[in-house]
Amino acid sequence: MDDEEETYRLWKIRKTIMQLCHDRGYLVTQDELDQTLDEFKAQFGDKPSEGRPRRTDLTVLVAHNDDPTDQMFVFFPEEPKVGIKTIKMYCQRMQEENITRALIVVQQGMTPSAKQSLVDMAPKYILEQFLQQELLINITEHEQTAGVSASPYSGWRPCGKILWVKTWSGG
Repeated sequence: MDDEEETYRLWKIRKTIMQLCHDRGYLVTQDELDQTLDEFKAQFGDKPSEGRPRRTDLTVLVAHNDDPTDQMFVFFPEEPKVGIKTIKMYCQRMQEENITRALIVVQQGMTPSAKQSLVDMAPKYILEQFLQQELLINITEHEQTAGVSASPYSGWRPCGKILWVKTWSGG
């Protein structure tokens, strides 16, 4: 993948994550929600192949609207498939900063031991995994118009604030 395409993908993913945080009631500035691709490039760079940006540069810490002490990290690990070592590193950072919730945006998934560690740490630490491919489109922004699907997510419905489930329409 070339730098231009990868920069665009990282921008879209981060934009969707910021919207997700906002939808969950975390403080996200309007500038962060409305950040253009050019603004993203100015802030983070446009040469991922040269480490500008590195995925870890996209890490963000957000505080909840109702309780500023309720904070959440969003991590963007460098490795395509996240292992237990990275999860432990994130948990150590969370412990040091007294933060109990995090989102992890992964490129290809997690190893079985890393997934198990997420289960083992709950409820003390809540870490949610998102595949970056799932974040290229914010499905909460896509609506159906006049019975015609305006989205590839036709048939999906919200189930809670972020969870979407596929509804079966027969056929």
